[in-house]
Amino acid sequence: MRIGIIPAIGKCAGASDRSFSRRGVFCGFALSVVLFLALLLFVLAGPGTAQEKGAPSPRTEQELATEKFLAHLEGALAQKFFDYRKRPRVRVAVFDFTDGEGNVVKGGVRWADLIARRLYSQPQFDVVSRDQVTRYLSWNSLGTIGSLDAAGLRLLQRRINTMDPANGIHALITGEVKKGVGRSLQIQAFLVNFDFKVGEMELEKNLIDVLPLSAAIPLPTEQALQEAGEILVRGAKQTYSEGRLLILANTRGYPLMDSEYLGRFQKEQPFEWEKVPYVLLVGKEDYTMPKQVQVGAGNVMLQAVQLPASAPRRLEHAFLHGKCGTNEVYFDQMIPAMKYQINASFVDLRNGQTYSDLTEVEVYPGATSIVVLSFFVPSEKERIRSGILPRINIFRLYGKGLEILPRG
Repeated sequence: MRIGIIPAIGKCAGASDRSFSRRGVFCGFALSVVLFLALLLFVLAGPGTAQEKGAPSPRTEQELATEKFLAHLEGALAQKFFDYRKRPRVRVAVFDFTDGEGNVVKGGVRWADLIARRLYSQPQFDVVSRDQVTRYLSWNSLGTIGSLDAAGLRLLQRRINTMDPANGIHALITGEVKKGVGRSLQIQAFLVNFDFKVGEMELEKNLIDVLPLSAAIPLPTEQALQEAGEILVRGAKQTYSEGRLLILANTRGYPLMDSEYLGRFQKEQPFEWEKVPYVLLVGKEDYTMPKQVQVGAGNVMLQAVQLPASAPRRLEHAFLHGKCGTNEVYFDQMIPAMKYQINASFVDLRNGQTYSDLTEVEVYPGATSIVVLSFFVPSEKERIRSGILPRINIFRLYGKGLEILPRG
């Protein structure tokens, strides 16, 4: 029986050889495709399962503390300044944090950048550009701002509002970073109301509208803590000082000339008006009025000052016009004591030419600096007779103190 069975099996197998061969080729091809796809998935996915690949790595203590503080600051800023009807977007200026001694440090720059980026991504905040913040600081001769007092805030307000009247700022964010307990970095942020009115009472009591926030941020190593305190720009406690700047102008076209009295005015001495009948002389040349007169301080175009009849300074302006032969006041403010660029221009309608000039004036602490601009446009007859061309003359005088009118 065994001998009979074996040939039968062999025959049967031989009968299906051709069919089995076709099926084997197909199965081999399919198996190759499957193996190729499996290899491709392994290469693309890399080691580890998809579940392992998609799982987020655990956050460090530093990252958790940083996120918590940024979220707290963002919420506090919105709660303090955001108003859906009156203030749908809060404009914020973020300054580099200091080490508490006026020095700009590496960790302070990093935190200012983190805060600015965080707020920039939120539609309810409008963040002032870093270039503009740097410009504000240069106007105030500062490297950055740590914690502000009433005098510092008023000075900053005057300077920014004078040089950039369309700044639209609602809030300032300043701060300090210091070494905390262990390997932690102590963060102190100040949310300052830039629109806060600083008067004499606020100055006396050192009052400003500010919300302080603080946190301790753990750092991974002692080296990271040392790097955070690395000084980038050295500073010092800022002594705020101001002076008064007036810009007067003659826009009627007649020429002004200096007199023997002009040189008597010095920043070390009070104005001695009783000894000075006049400061500038009016020339005898025939003239016409200039057109398109423009006066600027830095990049800011100024407009002639319009004061109500009851304003105390109106009398001072009239007094100065009489002494200097002017008719307009383009600027009269208490501003930080430093140098300023004043530019002036007008158009001569006879030839369509623009005449301009640029000068620098220094404002001294506790003193008054006066700039007089004279726009002279000779008439047609005067040009033919004497050959005089249009011009701008600029005069300066200084006096100790901040009052113009003589006492008594």
